[in-house]
Amino acid sequence: MTRRSLLLALAAPPKIEEDIVYDGDLRLDIAAPPAGRSPVILGLHGGGWSMGSRRSFHRVMPGFVEAGYAVAAVQYRLAPGAKFPAQLEDVRKAMDFLGKNAGRWNLDPERMVLMGASAGAQIALVAGFSEPGVRAVIDLSGPTDLRDWRMAGNAEENLKKTTGKSSANLIEEYLGGPPVPEEAIRAASPVLQVKRGGPPVFVMHWRDDQAVSAEQAERLVAELAAKGVPHEVHWFEGRGHAFAGKGVEEIVPRSVAFLKRHLR
Repeated sequence: MTRRSLLLALAAPPKIEEDIVYDGDLRLDIAAPPAGRSPVILGLHGGGWSMGSRRSFHRVMPGFVEAGYAVAAVQYRLAPGAKFPAQLEDVRKAMDFLGKNAGRWNLDPERMVLMGASAGAQIALVAGFSEPGVRAVIDLSGPTDLRDWRMAGNAEENLKKTTGKSSANLIEEYLGGPPVPEEAIRAASPVLQVKRGGPPVFVMHWRDDQAVSAEQAERLVAELAAKGVPHEVHWFEGRGHAFAGKGVEEIVPRSVAFLKRHLR
């Protein structure tokens, strides 16, 4: 590829290949830089473990690709049909698929990153602490302690209005119950799964997040510090959650800066 053709390719919006089967009925969408062996970010969407779409990650794909990172937006099985830890199995299978097919998109399977938004961040964190192939985790508005996580204010009201469910119902659908098994709550709570030697973690959270309180992020940060896990934190001021709120345009550049510091 000539320098001119490379510049033209970089100037054009990256092509997103959609509906690629990675296991059974599960699919992913992927976009990759036109040249060079690229680290790959697996994006896990939010939606209370029972809703949402991998396509919510399409909005951040161009920025990451321009910075030299491939992004695979991954579909995972949803509750209540699939209960935890089925979602971890899906992440593992997606990682295996991308590793075996790295040449297809010129990926570097030794540099895999998990990035989750909201419920997807909880999955990304637990998978990051348990899967040896994960080199870094980006947590955007993730619930980290399911022992007492509940939505608040408008978020809880909107959930009930749109789905007829409470946040407690979401936990039951995801982990089982009622009552929810204590061992499932502990296994699915990132704060209880942090281990020394774990991959670097970047935490991004809004100060006023009514879907996942700032305290949830603070608990994770405290545990990462206690276990000596490399981590960075960015607080967005005001109200927001996942890909909505003041400062969302900073998600990609801050994530890229974090990865450049920690991903070798």
